[in-house]
Amino acid sequence: METQHSDWLRQLAADGKGGVALPSITRGEAYETSFTLPLDASADTFTAALGIAPDAAPLATFTVTVGAFDGEYTTITLALPETTVDTLPTDADANGLTELVYSVQRTPSGGTESRLFAGNVFISGEV
Repeated sequence: METQHSDWLRQLAADGKGGVALPSITRGEAYETSFTLPLDASADTFTAALGIAPDAAPLATFTVTVGAFDGEYTTITLALPETTVDTLPTDADANGLTELVYSVQRTPSGGTESRLFAGNVFISGEV
């Protein structure tokens, strides 16, 4: 898929901060995706937001759930309810996709917030 943010995504990858797409959001459905960290991050705080462009104000924030450390990994889940998905921008060029960018921030227990990773995500039309 083509992206409007190729320079930003390349720089994120070069910085070791992601630059990859999340699984697509489907309009008309709740959204959920998870990732794992190979460390105990169960006491850390995470936030995540979506925007139309890297420096634009956030359009929506994800609900972030931090799982228990299983001895190897901590699972982090990002979710958007259907009502939030339905407020996101619609397809303007009739190709069936709308591109947004996201960022996941991590604040280690007792530490300072920083970007964990970021990238893009497409919204797919429901039909």
